[in-house]
Amino acid sequence: MEILKGMDLKLEKSAVSLGKFDGIHLGHRLLLNEVLKHKELIPTVFTFETGIYKENNNVMPPKKLIYSGKEKEMVLEDMGIKRAVLFPFNKETKNMEPENFIEKFLVEKMDARFICVGTDFCFGKDRRGNAGMLKAFSARYGYTVKIFNKMASEDGIISSTLVRKKIEEGDIKSANALLGRNYFIEGTVVHGNALGRRLGMPTANIFPWEGKVLLPPGVYASVLVFDGRRYPSVTNIGRKPTVGSDRTVVETCILDFEKDIYGSNIYVEFYEFLRPEKKFPDIVQLQTQMVRDKKRAAEILRNYN
Repeated sequence: MEILKGMDLKLEKSAVSLGKFDGIHLGHRLLLNEVLKHKELIPTVFTFETGIYKENNNVMPPKKLIYSGKEKEMVLEDMGIKRAVLFPFNKETKNMEPENFIEKFLVEKMDARFICVGTDFCFGKDRRGNAGMLKAFSARYGYTVKIFNKMASEDGIISSTLVRKKIEEGDIKSANALLGRNYFIEGTVVHGNALGRRLGMPTANIFPWEGKVLLPPGVYASVLVFDGRRYPSVTNIGRKPTVGSDRTVVETCILDFEKDIYGSNIYVEFYEFLRPEKKFPDIVQLQTQMVRDKKRAAEILRNYN
């Protein structure tokens, strides 16, 4: 997927959805899937640069985010989006008249032929631009518009706030349902204390981005994805209390896997909660519990095949 920043653009034949896309949940997917239907156009996402936080930024987001910048790009690319336009959010763009944004940016720079938004999308000076204005100017500028209402679930309107709440509460099944895919954590495998290998159950350790919302500490049935292949696994999120860790680590034991993947990029999808994180009195009891966890995870994951 092509990532485009700033205002100096010259695109062609865009089918574009506009929004924050901070969670890429079912409501966002409704918009993106509509964009993907226009096969003659290039599926494009427009969002604000301040809504994308990269892992190497010094500034952390004001609230924990469901996806890091890299993870968000992975999700969009998996869906089939070909371009993401990151619009700068500064004094100049905040004071842009809404019609100028439509004419000078969406039409002239992005060549928007189809535009898809939610009813609450606003833009331009004093947020005067909205979905109704996009519709009103469509005939003048030669594009078509589709506007979607918010989607609802049994827990209320689907939003990134609701998804974050479900993740923080440990309700992984509900979070996955609202996301339309499994919540996951991406990272590079780092060396741990090699305890799992000594116990005959080697693990892959990754450190999650500090700005990411995490599940509560505990053990989960999971799937590790490496080099395009999926491996049933069991994952502990936490500080590894039996042996100790000074930061939160995502430690994954693949059920049947012996390769050395240190330094590799992986991601871990989460399916079901198994048990809380626990400090064991000794390594033998930890090993016994890990065997039980692997067996239980295998039973759960068979139900998802």
